[in-house]
Amino acid sequence: MLEKILDGNIQIADSVIDWKESIKIAGKPLLQKNIITENYITAMIESIEKLGFYVILRENLAMPHARPEEGAIGTGVSLLKLNKPVYYGDSKVQLVFVLATKDADSHMEILMKLVELFQDDESIEKLINSKNYAEIEKIIKKY
Repeated sequence: MLEKILDGNIQIADSVIDWKESIKIAGKPLLQKNIITENYITAMIESIEKLGFYVILRENLAMPHARPEEGAIGTGVSLLKLNKPVYYGDSKVQLVFVLATKDADSHMEILMKLVELFQDDESIEKLINSKNYAEIEKIIKKY
């Protein structure tokens, strides 16, 4: 399931300037597919500035998101894999998953698969160490 929803939404970058840039880059595939608007990216950044780094779900992984009414047209997920970590406050992050959902319910199945992945230490380690799209796709295929 994740393989299908992440199809065409995976990016690999060596590094980014800061956490804000990581969100802008990570959100780009969803923006290009009209799943989110530019306002959704702004809302994700403003939410973190206001509430802090609540998007850190585990070491090396962040999942920025905003409310559906802040610019989510559809439901989707994108992934930015960084070779060099970016800091979200004091936390190092190399995997940035952007979640967009058009309403309160349509993302539950996706969220359950993401949680399954996020709890799998071995898969997260493999994602962090992956060098190309084929390696990433192989890891997410089982979710």
